[in-house]
Amino acid sequence: MASNVVIVGGGPAGSACALALVRAGIDVTIVERQRFPRRKVCGEYLNGGAVAALDALGVGDAVRAVARPLRGIRIVPPGTEAIELPFPTPALACARELLDDVLLCAARDAGATVMRGQAEDLVRDGSRVSGIIVRDEAGERRTLRARYVVGADGAGSLVARKLGLDVTKRGTRRFAVGGHYRGFGDLDEHVEMYVGTGAYFAINPLAADRSNVMVVVRDRDLATWSGAVDDGMRGKAADLGRGHRSFTGAERVGARVSVGPLAFDVSAVVADGAVLVGDAAGFLNPFTGQGVFLALRGASDAAVAIERSLDDRAHAADALGEYASRRASDFAVRRKLTKLVDVLVDVPILARRAASRLRARPDLGATLLGALAGTVAPERALSPALVGRLVL
Repeated sequence: MASNVVIVGGGPAGSACALALVRAGIDVTIVERQRFPRRKVCGEYLNGGAVAALDALGVGDAVRAVARPLRGIRIVPPGTEAIELPFPTPALACARELLDDVLLCAARDAGATVMRGQAEDLVRDGSRVSGIIVRDEAGERRTLRARYVVGADGAGSLVARKLGLDVTKRGTRRFAVGGHYRGFGDLDEHVEMYVGTGAYFAINPLAADRSNVMVVVRDRDLATWSGAVDDGMRGKAADLGRGHRSFTGAERVGARVSVGPLAFDVSAVVADGAVLVGDAAGFLNPFTGQGVFLALRGASDAAVAIERSLDDRAHAADALGEYASRRASDFAVRRKLTKLVDVLVDVPILARRAASRLRARPDLGATLLGALAGTVAPERALSPALVGRLVL
């Protein structure tokens, strides 16, 4: 079986890339190991940049039909009162099983072939990637050949590992534990974040009485729970909630989920015949809510590069190099922005100062949230003037 492009993974990055490619007249096969709609309790906050990207793909209205509008975020850092920041552009809360299904159906309806199976290895012609080996749902190994293989298979990407591009990250690792819960109310269309050093307790309202609730902790904290994960999670949430929020009166809907470690990096996002997109191309701290936005934007950029490469083989390396360069530049800035946010919420004295400044200067919060959402250049939030106004 041959295809111009085979995409491993049918999540937001893979489906968005496929949708853009098939609309450009390119033959695409998506290989997805799970049957959709699937339950995936992460990335259920869509910032303004993600909403704009969905509109650009022509699926914004379909997502709005199954999503809920969000008006802002409440952050409760240690040692200070809550900061309420309105979103400068429309944002949404959407269950991933609904978002992912909308995107995959749109790609399939546009002409992409969707195959259920588990990617097991890459096929190579010399040094060039020329396809993948898939174990289909009948258990048979099949070879899918392609001009390009796109790894959209998330953090811990098999494609990245088979290419030797995954990087072992050192230092503290964080894990998220939680799921969907009833009993937190509608939160007035606000995401709530209760922050402590190295940890946070996040509540994202998906419906009038259903929320995505996650407790994110360091690996050493998780290890102390010794199998009593629910008790550990509830205790940590009560500590972080500081009497404002806890799991008291809440009821889990479905299974508890654990995600982590919340870190993944790669040494490069392109190889000969292969491209990485979404979390497979690198993962930022989910606290800042950039994941789906970056997946959609990266998918669009990758699709443009692949289309150019297929149209002009002589300059294919230039087109893919531009994609890699753009992503590297953007991620370098966004890592700094993520570090700034980490410091502002993790260091109590800075958290108190930043909270006071943000209450007095709503424009500072709008710039910071806009930078995270991709509606404002991230460099603006890193300017010495803005950082100085936040902490001095």
